[in-house]
Amino acid sequence: MNPDLETRHWRDRQAHAASRLSPGFADRVLRMARVSVEAAPSVLGQFLLGAATAAACAVVVIVVHSRVTQVQDQRTLADWQEIASSSADDLSQAQ
Repeated sequence: MNPDLETRHWRDRQAHAASRLSPGFADRVLRMARVSVEAAPSVLGQFLLGAATAAACAVVVIVVHSRVTQVQDQRTLADWQEIASSSADDLSQAQ
């Protein structure tokens, strides 16, 4: 593609976008950014939020793991009881 044509199209797009912005837009954006920085949470607050989130995630993982393990243990125990019952029946029939 023609570099001069690309440059002209790019400049036209920039001019069109600039015409769509209201006067003082950049100043308002910068002012709001400065206010947002001042109102940002403290490092301690961020750390406490992170620690609370990690604790909540750990609790969920422990509860889910416990439940899944319990269900698997019950299933395995039922399977072993079935095997033991079948073996006992086989032994009684063999005697």
